[in-house]
Amino acid sequence: MKNILISPLVLLLFWTGITSAQDTLYVSLEETVASAVTGNPDILISRLEVERAISQLKAANGAFLPNIGVDGQYVRNIKRPVFFLPPGEGFGGQQGDERGTVIEAGYDNSFNMTAQATLPLYNQSIIASSRAARTAVKLQEKGLEVSENEIRAQTKKAYYDALLARESLQVLILSLENARRNLENIRNQFARELVPEYDVIRAEVQVENLRPDIFAAQNNYEASIYNLKLLTGIPQEIPLQLEESLEELYEEANLFALEQYSLEDNPQLEQLETQVALREAQIDLQEANFYPSLSAFGNYAYQAQANNFNFDEYFWVNTSSVGVQLSIPVFEGLTRLRQIGQAKIDLKQTQIQKDFQRRSLSIQAQNALNRIQRALRSLEAQEQNIAQAEKGLEIAFVSYQSGVGTLLEINDAELALTQARLNQLEAVYDFLNALADFNQITGNKNN
Repeated sequence: MKNILISPLVLLLFWTGITSAQDTLYVSLEETVASAVTGNPDILISRLEVERAISQLKAANGAFLPNIGVDGQYVRNIKRPVFFLPPGEGFGGQQGDERGTVIEAGYDNSFNMTAQATLPLYNQSIIASSRAARTAVKLQEKGLEVSENEIRAQTKKAYYDALLARESLQVLILSLENARRNLENIRNQFARELVPEYDVIRAEVQVENLRPDIFAAQNNYEASIYNLKLLTGIPQEIPLQLEESLEELYEEANLFALEQYSLEDNPQLEQLETQVALREAQIDLQEANFYPSLSAFGNYAYQAQANNFNFDEYFWVNTSSVGVQLSIPVFEGLTRLRQIGQAKIDLKQTQIQKDFQRRSLSIQAQNALNRIQRALRSLEAQEQNIAQAEKGLEIAFVSYQSGVGTLLEINDAELALTQARLNQLEAVYDFLNALADFNQITGNKNN
């Protein structure tokens, strides 16, 4: 298969319009994949989602820490507050009427500053919330792995697209060069009156017929390079050159890994398994609302009252208290039971999705293996086909020069050789694409 890369580098530089090698970025498949995994927008968004989940976990764990607050209050009593005493009771021997006694209390100005602190000693809801938040972080991390796996496969295919376009262009340019040499030979023979003018015209037409295909192939190559730059985050204005060939990547492929494979490393399956764990944690969170909670608390108050604003003459008083509080949920209109039922339905749906995804991935993996096997068989056939086409073209040239064959036979032989080489490239391309799909399905990062 060493005959895939035939065109010289000078022609490639001509196609891409590169005038200075120093301005060109040379990249391998591994480097393009690494660049895509690092800078692709989908990957960046997934990483931000992981950071968001980590922040939510920290917020959930913050509920285990003390809750401390300070409040300050100033009250101006337009009419001072009062309290009531029953009839026949009073202070200092004063007696009220039959309606009781009303006594004003306090001063015109009241200042109060209070500090409160609470600390959960036992709260199953906080514990379950923290556990669910940790599982949510794992879920987002698996989502990041899914995005990386998809971008890795997309980048490989984009790299293969660019290689196929480039090497197809090489084959067409080689065919054009052969057609030009053939035209030159026919013109020389026509000058010696060995061939008719019709053959010269046919040879010229053959050369011109190849130009539109070359222009189209060049456009395909440029478009594939633009797409590769978009996936990898490489600026469009930087000239890009691919270091490898389809043949080299084919020879580096590890076919042994295809014999035994497992779906356990598939990121989508792992993500669904983590999602099942999150659904279970959400059920635990709903059930935690049935448990009592115990908290410790402490209060400190600093207060004073006066009819003026001479703060240095105020009589400031401080009070403090500590204690524990037990909260027992009794009945909330069956709301918690309904929420638990909904969470269990969500769990069943996720389990169904996971089972279906496993079956679907198994079928996809088998289909990818079948495509790989078909591509390998096609490669074997195309290698023999190229050898036969080269031999046929040589015979056609010899026959034409000896006056036995026709120019049409040469053109047919040249077209057959070009098509055989393009078919070989397509077979290698199909193999690498199928392998990329297989690696994405199995979660294999090393092939």
